[in-house]
Amino acid sequence: MRPRRRLAVISTHTSPLARAGTTKAGGMNVYIADLTRHLAEVGWEVDVYTRRDRMDAPDMEDLGHGARLFHVDAGPPVSLPPIEIGAHVSDFTAGVQRLAGQTEPYDLIHSHYWVAGLSGIELSRQWQVPHVVMFHTLGALKEVFQQPEPPFRIAGERRVVACADAVIGATSHERAFLIGQYGADASRVQVVPCGVDLETFHPAGIDESRRRLAASLPELCLDDGPGILFVGRLEQSKGADLLVQALPLIQNRPDARLWIVGGDNRDNGERARLCSLAADRGVAHRVQFVNAVERSQLPDLYRAASVCAVPSAYESFGLVAVEAMASGTPVVATRVGGLASTIADGATGLLVGDRQPATFAAAIDRLLGDEPLRRQMGAAAAQQMSRYSWHSVTRSILDVYEELLSDRGSTGSQRDPCCPDSVESLLVAAG
Repeated sequence: MRPRRRLAVISTHTSPLARAGTTKAGGMNVYIADLTRHLAEVGWEVDVYTRRDRMDAPDMEDLGHGARLFHVDAGPPVSLPPIEIGAHVSDFTAGVQRLAGQTEPYDLIHSHYWVAGLSGIELSRQWQVPHVVMFHTLGALKEVFQQPEPPFRIAGERRVVACADAVIGATSHERAFLIGQYGADASRVQVVPCGVDLETFHPAGIDESRRRLAASLPELCLDDGPGILFVGRLEQSKGADLLVQALPLIQNRPDARLWIVGGDNRDNGERARLCSLAADRGVAHRVQFVNAVERSQLPDLYRAASVCAVPSAYESFGLVAVEAMASGTPVVATRVGGLASTIADGATGLLVGDRQPATFAAAIDRLLGDEPLRRQMGAAAAQQMSRYSWHSVTRSILDVYEELLSDRGSTGSQRDPCCPDSVESLLVAAG
């Protein structure tokens, strides 16, 4: 009987246990947590390594089914932006190496995001095992839609793309960008969508969801008008301010309310700015704020909402949109990145090409003013999301793993290292 495969997951800048919707915690955290659980359930032993970002973080946490989370000392034990973590990549890599020396060897490395990929390159060379990377967001792609990214990030991503044995993109759009803009070897870029837990996110039980929300989140004022739901970090790139400006332009249902769900006490400044914006537009009484909730509460929010709005400047996949559609709620979203792949415009939701308040207001207005259309889109959305089941996604990820392991076993050697210099050289080159 073959021993269980062992996987090292590198998530340097954020823990999969961090609450999604807070600072630097979002769909990637959910993805890593869910994929880890499903891999463990099918027999893999999974260890996740993340940087210690608070003093009271335990050395190790049990994730269940044979999966574990290790906190690695690298830099100060405080939350840092990913670009600042770059200066601690070498220390983090050495810390992972020390901890890994106390356990059985790994068969494969799966890193998430570019700073983790830099560690994955070195660990792959040391352990002589294949390295898979998923970026979740790409700096050069964000530059197309948002502000410029630091040169160190772009250089780091290019190095990881060049050195990883396989790169997983969530959409064909991301794959094309990796090949065209980062020079990735097409044979090493695989498309595997992110998954959604269909046992949790489904349309059944709307009445029960509304009752639970009325008790747990009375500030939403469920009976005072249809809810337009925003779920995400309180960052300007996510577009909550765009929805605040769109709210007074909605004509079919002037009683509609905007539920902004996300952030925590660290986001009081942005929340105050949104409150001021709502007051200036005369809709302060129609905008409700709720801190990022436990994932167990999200299905109720999605089901209770009439529309879920995702006005992001860019989303590599758009997990919020997929979860909402799986819950039977149509989505109005920006036509960018993965959102253009997951939403069938006019069938499961509406895509907005012009990221302006008036354009979003018109799309939301269309759904709120046509109840049969809204219900039809919600039902179609829930049906189409079955292709993102975690059973299917896990199987596709395992296919990538097994192909790499089979290739390594047949050749008996590792691909020649293409990145012999240390991460410090990137720091120097980027100034």
